[in-house]
Formats: sequence, structure tokens, C-alpha cells
Amino acid sequence: MKYETKSLPLVTFGFVNCNRLYYLKSCVESFLLCTEDYKNKELIVVDNASIESGTERYLNSLEARGIKVYRQKKRDPSNEYARALNIIIENSNGEIICPLAADMQFVLSSGWLTEYVKFMMHHENNIGCISFDAQRKIRNERHYFSNPLGTEEYKFLAVRDKNPILGAANAMYSKKIIELMYPWEIKNQSHEGGQDSETKMLTKVNELIKKEQMKIFNIAPIIPPSVAIYNEDGDNARVRENRIYGRYEAPIDGIKYYKINSYETFIQEYGEEKKPLSMETIAKSNGWQLPIDNFGNWIKSPIDIKNATPDQWKIIE
Repeated sequence: MKYETKSLPLVTFGFVNCNRLYYLKSCVESFLLCTEDYKNKELIVVDNASIESGTERYLNSLEARGIKVYRQKKRDPSNEYARALNIIIENSNGEIICPLAADMQFVLSSGWLTEYVKFMMHHENNIGCISFDAQRKIRNERHYFSNPLGTEEYKFLAVRDKNPILGAANAMYSKKIIELMYPWEIKNQSHEGGQDSETKMLTKVNELIKKEQMKIFNIAPIIPPSVAIYNEDGDNARVRENRIYGRYEAPIDGIKYYKINSYETFIQEYGEEKKPLSMETIAKSNGWQLPIDNFGNWIKSPIDIKNATPDQWKIIE
């Protein structure tokens, strides 16, 4: 299936990294593989003062390929992610902007980005954001969705019971919505919880939406193009200070934790679905054991950072 994308707008994808080189490389390289058809795009990478071996070499290689790279000089855990999002917005030329925490892998081959952009253009006034990542089956079952939307084979759903924007980004936004959101707060008291930038962003935007009486929705694709990177324990390795918590390993081919699915095959097989496909359906292991229990459910088991034992973390070198 071929698409004409020359007339479609410039889309900016921004990737934020901090001492998780394996994840960054998987996210960026899988994105390039899965969007080969969409030429009118720019990439920005913001690195939050990483010290992990190999990071600078990879950042240099990205610059050599024409990708914009910005390096934050010092660590500021409570504010560095918010600063990175602001850097992406300030240096973006796209009419559509997609800031991402680079701990996800794209798993749907070329075709999906064109449909995202066309849907965004057609429904811009009613879209808060369009998400990328597949969700666990149990989570999808908790939400209320609209009927399938869109005139093409690739369909979307309005998520009726979610905030219309994602405060931590990881989604596609129109420039109009980005201007409503920007800037992210950079005087936060903590990395997580009520004093973080995500919570403050949601509060700010929801107040503006109510004031302006905007009717915008959080949109999800029926066939998600990406999956968050997990390990066999059902954890997503996380960085705190100079430590990385959880099992943190490179994919066997250096890029793909998950296999890349054929866009055409998934359209044919799941085009009539009326709810988003779950991680359990979308994620196909590339040589490791997915965290699936005996009932076919994805296990999510994050490490308790405060009570982690030495065998659950390692020093970043």
C-alpha cells in the first residue's frame, strides 16, 4: 500500500533520553523504520546529561544524519524532563508536534503516520492529543470509547473518560494545543507525584479548556503503532541519580525488543475492531520472554525504588 505524503504537513518528533541508551536507540531507529513512507518529518533528541557509555557516540551519529541533538549539561531530576519538553517545542518547526519519552518501540510498519496526520488535520478542533502506545488489556476494558472514527481503513476512538491531553506528552498534538500547553513548569519539587510538571500541566490545561469551553478529546488508534519497552519482569528500567533500576538489557539485534508488524496485515486482520488492540495482541517478542501470565494478561510489576535491594539496581557507567 503506497501513500502520497508530499502535501502533508511537517511533523516534529522529539525524543528525551537520560542514561537509557538502549531504549533511545530502539525508539529512534524503530521510528525511522516504521515511518519510511512519511518524508516530511523532523527529529529532535534531547539528552539529559547522560553519562552512560556509548551515549555521546550515538548522539554524534544522529547529528551526522541530520537529526537535531540538544544536550543538557547538568542533571536536575525534578525538572529535566519538563525542560527537555520545552526544548523540543522551542526548536520545533512542525505544524504537528510529538514529544516522546524515548522508552517505547514502534512496532507497526509504514502507513500509520500518514493516517494520524490526515485524521489530525480533519478533526484538529476536537483533538486534544492522539496517543501512540498500546495499553494492557485490563486497562482498555476500564475505559469508555466512542464508535470508530475516520473515513479510512485505519480507525481511531475518542476516549471519553480520560483527560483530553497527556501532561507528560508521549502523544501527537497540533501546534494550537501545544501553544495552549507550553511551557512545562520547571520549578517542580519532585520527579513524581502532586508537585511534578505533568500534574501541573493537566491542572493548567483543564482550567483553560473549561474557561474557553473547548470540546476536545483524547484520541486512541484501534491499531497502536508502538509499545512501551518492558523487561521479562514486567518492569520498565528507570533512572534515579546514578543508578538504573530493573533489568536493563539491549535487544538482541540492537534495535528491536519487539518484532515489527505489517501494517497491511494488521489492517486486514483487525480493521473491523471497535476497541484498541492491547499490548498482549500488538507486542510480538523479538527473542525474549514477554511478561504474560497464565491467563494471557500482561504483567506490570514496577520496582519499588525506595525499598529496592542492591540486586535490583546497578551503577551507570
